[in-house]
Amino acid sequence: MKKLTLAALVIGSFAASAQAQSNVSIYGVVDLGLAKTSGASTVERENHASRLGFKGTEDLGNGLSAIFNLESEILADTGAQKGALFERQATVGLKGSFGTVNIGRTKNLVDSAQVRVEPFNADGVVGKVNESMMRVGVSGSRVSNAITYNSPNMEGFVASAQVVLSEVSGADAGVDLLLTYDNGPISLHAGYERAVSLTASKIDPNVQVPTGVNPNMYVIGGAYKFGDIKLSGAYAKGDTKLAKTGKYDAFLVGVVYTLGQGDAKAVYGKGKQSIAGKDDVDTTKEFGLGYDYHLSKRTDLYAYAGRERVKSLTSYQMGISHKF
Repeated sequence: MKKLTLAALVIGSFAASAQAQSNVSIYGVVDLGLAKTSGASTVERENHASRLGFKGTEDLGNGLSAIFNLESEILADTGAQKGALFERQATVGLKGSFGTVNIGRTKNLVDSAQVRVEPFNADGVVGKVNESMMRVGVSGSRVSNAITYNSPNMEGFVASAQVVLSEVSGADAGVDLLLTYDNGPISLHAGYERAVSLTASKIDPNVQVPTGVNPNMYVIGGAYKFGDIKLSGAYAKGDTKLAKTGKYDAFLVGVVYTLGQGDAKAVYGKGKQSIAGKDDVDTTKEFGLGYDYHLSKRTDLYAYAGRERVKSLTSYQMGISHKF
């Protein structure tokens, strides 16, 4: 008994010491509901992606901290893991008076700005067509082998930069730049991306991209909140640098209105493709409506409906989302 008590004291002291030096937290989202999309045999349909994450900090002294983030996506209806174990986030870095620096797999810096202006938190209402629309043939959700820097907040301004290293010999690295401004009711952002050299087009996987070709894009957006209403909008333009896929541009406008114990939402977006020698064609025309009812700060009931006119898709869904 004495040996067990001594062992318990040693382990307890070690755990207390580790806790004093570092802080690790578990977080995530569980989102499930009923959905129906008509007009296509298979369409990706989800509200917030269910996920499980781990993040933490360790105080290194003199205002410097080590940080990490690991995040996995879950198919909550089956309990299965989606993709690689930590496909959403797998980073480690440092934080100090200079800002933060992370290395590893993470969110594409420019694409992450969508959540600032899209009323449905960039999750969309019709098969996530808003994401591909605003990526204008160039950007993507996640990047691997990335070095990401975020500056301290300077009177509302935050400057961020991301370098995406290529593992293909002779291929150029990608570069993302993003400037954001948040002050009271005003939110603004501007971003530029030169994508890493690809081996296949993000628009058409069958189109091979010569090494050294770097598609690029830019985006601007903003939001303004007055009273219970928040208006937002963004415009993006991309050049794939390929004759077959050409150039893209897109815009979206949205509104969020606090109504009762929740938020009513609406979004309209349109995307267009331009190819030399051909007439411009619409790639996306989406309209969505929805309502989030806040049972608490962490739990929402939601009901959404949307229409995408180019592919003639109509989507309805209702469900519950819990954050922890």
